[in-house]
Amino acid sequence: MDQPFEPAMEALARLEREDPKLAFQAARIVGLYRRLWESCTSKHIEGSKLAKANHGLRETHRHLTDKRNQMQSRHDDQIARLQFFDQALESSRLRLSDILKDWDRYSEGALAQSTVNDGE
Repeated sequence: MDQPFEPAMEALARLEREDPKLAFQAARIVGLYRRLWESCTSKHIEGSKLAKANHGLRETHRHLTDKRNQMQSRHDDQIARLQFFDQALESSRLRLSDILKDWDRYSEGALAQSTVNDGE
């Protein structure tokens, strides 16, 4: 963490020997700048961690969205199949109903014919 400040620290050491009063003022400025640097560095590290976590959340969101879309597609397919089977069953019911009506008419006609033949 001190690497960026090594040249400044060396200059302060030289300045301390040459002009202690000026070195004290410069040391205060370097100290403030160093604290600012450390704050920015920690914020950058924190920001990088947040960016990494955000990337992970985006990947999870994408995966879940894909999964939801797949499930919705399957659901839509099942609904379409159910509607097809419902229509097929309704059509079969109507045809069976027509067959039974024809059967009843035939049976009534055959019974009436049989009664007429028995009465002769």
